[in-house]
Amino acid sequence: MRSEISLAMGIRLSAGHAVYFRDDGVLAIADLHLGYEAALQAEHVSIPRFQLEPMLERLSGLLKKFQPETVVINGDLKHEFSHNKSQEWDEIDTILDLLDGVDVVAVRGNHDNFLQTILARRDIRMVDSLELAGGKFLLCHGHKEVESNDVFRIFAHEHPVIRMRDAVGAQITLPCFLYDPENRFLVMPAFSPLASGTNVLSPESSFMNPGLRGLDISGARVYAIHEGIMNFGKVSDLREMRDDAYQKRLKGKNTR
Repeated sequence: MRSEISLAMGIRLSAGHAVYFRDDGVLAIADLHLGYEAALQAEHVSIPRFQLEPMLERLSGLLKKFQPETVVINGDLKHEFSHNKSQEWDEIDTILDLLDGVDVVAVRGNHDNFLQTILARRDIRMVDSLELAGGKFLLCHGHKEVESNDVFRIFAHEHPVIRMRDAVGAQITLPCFLYDPENRFLVMPAFSPLASGTNVLSPESSFMNPGLRGLDISGARVYAIHEGIMNFGKVSDLREMRDDAYQKRLKGKNTR
């Protein structure tokens, strides 16, 4: 199973839920949602705190593999909207300890209220968007409309997944990248193992990103992650396969 796939313009998609920009030496991750368990506990949902360790392990592997000069967090490093929870302080510090010696840039996400207070202690830059490769790429979280000027946009925010059923009705859900060279965007998967996502096979109106909502993505390609990274083909073909499987299940029920 492949651990990465190279696209045009020096972009490499990693099975570690990351994008590496070869020419800039930049590794990008997004949607860590640190402190998510504490936020759930505040809503009386009992869940152990377990997502930090697999993220640390994955990030450590990415740093060893790519040896980036810069790590960009493309939004939603933390989860809680209203304030900085103690779990967020602790876990962000742990992540930043791992990134010690690497330049870190945080792109503001919709969950990153009050994040600057934590980042300021380490003089980490926080921006609304970030250009790479001399303006060829624009990294932005994706919760706001962006003036793109025909640059290639790198979004997060959606936590994209592919969700399909087979002929007998078994469902599989896999995190994925959504790559659309025609519409000039790439959507990154969430780094958090807890973050639920937008099914990229759903109608375009289901997207949260105002720049994607209603956009025809039938020609976009899906790169799914499961013990490696796989090219699943175009959204249009996957939707057709899904619909065919549904018709087969329906036909099977009607013949019983």
